Amino acid sequence: MLTFSDILAARERLAPFVPPTPLRNYASLDQAVGSDITVFVKHENHLPTNSFKYRNGLAAMTALTPEERARGVIATTLGNHGQGVAVAARMLGVKAKIFVPRHNNPDKNAAIRDFGAELIEVGDDYSQTILAAEQAVAETGMVFVHSFTNPTVVAGAGTVALEMLEQQPDLDALVLSVGGGSHAVGAILVAQALKPTLKIYGVQASGAPAVHDSWHAGTILSARAETFADGIRVTAPAGFGLKVMQDGLSGFVTVSERAIGRALQTYLRCTHNLCEGAGAAGLAGLCARAPQLAGKRVGLVLTGSNIDRATLMGVLAEA
Repeated sequence: MLTFSDILAARERLAPFVPPTPLRNYASLDQAVGSDITVFVKHENHLPTNSFKYRNGLAAMTALTPEERARGVIATTLGNHGQGVAVAARMLGVKAKIFVPRHNNPDKNAAIRDFGAELIEVGDDYSQTILAAEQAVAETGMVFVHSFTNPTVVAGAGTVALEMLEQQPDLDALVLSVGGGSHAVGAILVAQALKPTLKIYGVQASGAPAVHDSWHAGTILSARAETFADGIRVTAPAGFGLKVMQDGLSGFVTVSERAIGRALQTYLRCTHNLCEGAGAAGLAGLCARAPQLAGKRVGLVLTGSNIDRATLMGVLAEA
């Protein structure tokens, strides 16, 4: 089981590679959200892969034993986790194979290759890709670095919330997009250790609601995954992460494709920072919950600016 001590250990391992990212307030974003909410934006998009999953990959890779590094690693991804693992593998001299679904985001695929990993396109959806990767692990003996069940990966994700509370201790709430759940699970463990009064809310795309539906039902459910927010396009939750979220989230909502698109536009207008759909979902969720969070100090994580040009042009055209 993951503990707060594991998150502290991950931060120590990450310290040589990951300086704290900025936490900023924008008056125009406060006005856009409304309800007298003060919004603090954690700029994980300023990391080398434009995503907090840079932390995840490094946290996992730096925890490997010399024998495990020699075997090499396999990871599955829709893009950002794979980039984090790929760049960490290159930095540490470890062989990496990254499995993605067919028809995955082409720009994210190109970035994974640019970081020196072998890219393998297999499966019509993420669940099929995971099965193919697990078979490859069994055949090769390489180490599987799962994107949201590997404890060292989740510990790396937890360092985001840890930094946020150090930078702004009087935060009242965090509103986080949820895919596999590493980000939310890490934040919950940090809040339990440092600030139990901190409220944490989850957000998913209405076109990929598996974790949201499972959280409300109290059991693991699968669901379709059709959203341009590919970083949170999952079809089922993991048992460990779901249990932590059931105990630790104060609420969970879904938001429409249009709401995510508007949030992306709002970030661009108010902060002049580009984000992908998964990175904008948290802001969309905050806008949906604004009346319930009136007058609060709320943290968001702007993570993932790896949106392909065609998708971005389509979103901006809606403006």
